[in-house]
Amino acid sequence: MLDKEESKKARKSAIRYLVYRDRSRNEIVRHLKEKGFSENSTDETIAFLEDNDYINDPRFAMQFGRSRIKNKKLGRLRLERELRDKGLEASIIEQTLNTLYEEYDESKLAMACAKKKLESSSSSDIEKQRGQLARFLDRKGFHSSIVYQLVTRLVPHVTRNDLDPSPPPPPTKIKHHQTVTSCDQD
Repeated sequence: MLDKEESKKARKSAIRYLVYRDRSRNEIVRHLKEKGFSENSTDETIAFLEDNDYINDPRFAMQFGRSRIKNKKLGRLRLERELRDKGLEASIIEQTLNTLYEEYDESKLAMACAKKKLESSSSSDIEKQRGQLARFLDRKGFHSSIVYQLVTRLVPHVTRNDLDPSPPPPPTKIKHHQTVTSCDQD
C-alpha cells in the first residue's frame, strides 16, 4: 500500500516537473531522487512517463537544441556539452547535432555572434579586440577553425608599423637615376 502511494506521489511530482518544459529521462530520475523517492517508485514513474510519451529523449534533444541555437546562437561544441550534461545518450546527441547543424549553418551563426560582439565592443586596441572576440566565440562553442577564420576576416591584424604613433611618410615617386659622367665641383 505504501509503495503504491509513493509511486503515485512520484508520478505527480514528475508530471509537475514536466509542466514547465520538456525534460530528459535523466533529469526526471535526478529530480525524483532529490525528492527522496525510492528506486522502485522512480523506475515505475519513468516507465509510465515513457509509455505515455511524456518523456522522449530524442524529441527533448531536438527541442532543447533548437531553442539554444535560436536564442543563444550556440556552436556545435557547446551544444554537445549541454546535451551531455542533460544525461542524453551519445547516439541521440550525435543524431541531434547532425540534424540541427544541417538546418542551421554554424558559420552564419558564428558570424552573427561576432558582428554583434564587435558592435558592442568599446576597445580601440585591435589586438585586445581580436582576443576578446576569439574567446567569446570559443565560449559560444564554435570550432577553432571557424573562430580563426572570423577573427582574421573581421578584425584587421596589427603590424609592427601600426604601433608607431608618428604619421606615415607621404608616398614618394620613384626617380630614375641619371648617369653622371663628370663631377662639377664649385
